Amino acid sequence: MKKRKYLSTVLGFIIMGTIAITSCSSFGASASGDRLTQIKKSKNYKDGIFVNTIPTVTMPGSYLNTAWKFMIDGSKFRTPIRTPVTEELDIDKFMLLESEEINAVWLGHATILIKIDDSIILTDPVFSKRVSPFSFVGPKRFFEPPISIEELPELDAIIISHDHYDHLDAASIKELDGKTKYFVVPLGIGAHLEKWGINSQKIIERNWWEKFQLDNSIEIICTPARHFSGRGLLDRNKTLWASWVIKGEKRSLYFGGDTGIFPGFKDIGEKYGPFDITILPIGAYGENWPFIHLNPEEAVEAHINLNGDMLLPIHWGTFDLALHSWTEPAERLIVASKKANINFIIPKAGEIINKNSVAPSMKWWHKIPTESENCSELENNIALNEK
Repeated sequence: MKKRKYLSTVLGFIIMGTIAITSCSSFGASASGDRLTQIKKSKNYKDGIFVNTIPTVTMPGSYLNTAWKFMIDGSKFRTPIRTPVTEELDIDKFMLLESEEINAVWLGHATILIKIDDSIILTDPVFSKRVSPFSFVGPKRFFEPPISIEELPELDAIIISHDHYDHLDAASIKELDGKTKYFVVPLGIGAHLEKWGINSQKIIERNWWEKFQLDNSIEIICTPARHFSGRGLLDRNKTLWASWVIKGEKRSLYFGGDTGIFPGFKDIGEKYGPFDITILPIGAYGENWPFIHLNPEEAVEAHINLNGDMLLPIHWGTFDLALHSWTEPAERLIVASKKANINFIIPKAGEIINKNSVAPSMKWWHKIPTESENCSELENNIALNEK
């Protein structure tokens, strides 16, 4: 049963690899003309690819070995038995919230709806059922988004961290085109958007440390991350990956996108902190890719280095992208946050929060059947990590 369960994931690896070798254009587009000229001027673009600020190995093990592990290894709780509880987003209530605070809603994975100084911003929108170039194979959502694209308000900007399928979803981008004024993206991603029909006038591309003035009060700054990019085997690191700072007149937040631990968090915190909210990934970590994803303990460390007030975790609880159980990131984050004495909240998808929100006493993921068995396994994992 377990082998059959993950066969589609391995099949996805094989299909993606085969098609990518044949034609990378099936997955995206390559920058050319002025876009390519701008890329070549970047200091972190060397020998035809973008590089991290410190040496980074994407995957210490082999590609095939990792695919095999996905099929036969890992927790038996990698996916929930039943659909996780979510909260239907009251968008009218969200829009009427006072602008003194930054308000945010986790919609799943790295998709966050943000209201800051009356501007509405959406990050890494993924509304599709699968994060894959194919509709029939690849990691599938655990729950439906708590709001549809059609129900979303008009957006001032959509911010993209990088071009992996779980952060840059072509179907969602196309559907959102009529909803937003701008797409704010790292260098190279504009070519993907143009291929999908987005008007170049709406595309704002930035390199690390470059800014974009969204309106009179909101400034968006492209900042470094430690990751990689590519939508096929032949376009690895041809586009930039990034984190983002969103600064209002009195409030600011940090969106980490997808990243591993690196000294850059302290640099960003010193330059643009403190942050009312830090939005940081906590899931999809593992020994097969230790340098490009934060684990929960590293997310807490990054939050402290960024000089953040409230930590809002992302990149967990939505897709099966690693070998750990689906609730382990949240459980480990609770332990690490309390140990470090930081403010954090782990909201249900659809729940409106700000930096003053209080974490509920009940863990919403405990409503999943077999949780007692799952929790026992997680406590063992946590104890091992603390030794």
